[in-house]
Amino acid sequence: MGNSWSGLRRELENDYLCESLQGRVQYFVTHYHKAPDNYGRIAVRVDGKEVLMGNPYDYYVKGYVYKQHILKKEMGVQPRKWVGNETLNDKENKQVEDMVNEMAVNDGVFDIDDITSSIREYKNLDIKESINSANPLVRMLAVMDRRIGKRTLTKLKSEVDKQPEWLQFFYNLRLESENLF
Repeated sequence: MGNSWSGLRRELENDYLCESLQGRVQYFVTHYHKAPDNYGRIAVRVDGKEVLMGNPYDYYVKGYVYKQHILKKEMGVQPRKWVGNETLNDKENKQVEDMVNEMAVNDGVFDIDDITSSIREYKNLDIKESINSANPLVRMLAVMDRRIGKRTLTKLKSEVDKQPEWLQFFYNLRLESENLF
C-alpha cells in the first residue's frame, strides 16, 4: 500500500477509479486520538454523502460478538488456552470468528482493518480476479475500477441482485454512470 492514507486515497480516486465516477467517489478515514488504540472510522462518500461506513463498534453493537459466542457454544468449540509455547483451540476459534466476520461484511458491517486489508488484496490481484473475489469489499473496489469496461459491466448487470444489499448500490452506481442501467 501507499506510504500514507492520503497517498493511497489519491491512488484509489485518481489511478483506479473509472472516469465516470472521478470527482463523485471519495474515500475517507479518521482516527479518534482519545479512543482505544486510536480507532476511528472509514467511509466511502458518493456525491458528498457517506454511503459505506466502517467502524469497529458496529460489530459489537449489532451483536456479532454474541453470534460468535453462540456458534462456538453450538459447535462445541473450547476457549483458547495458552500452554507455554502454543495456544490450544486457536484454529477452531479462528474458523468461527472468520465465519462470523464474513457474515458481518456481507451485512455491511466492517472496520478500518477490513477495508484496508481489502484494498491491499485488490491492489495485488488482477482485475478479473478482483471482480470475482469472494470478498465483497474487493468487488466494490473492482466494479468502480477504470479497467472494468462496458462489456464486462453489461455481463455484470445480471449479477447485481446476487450481491449483498450494500454492494448493489455500487454496482448500480457504476452501471448508471456508464449509462448502462
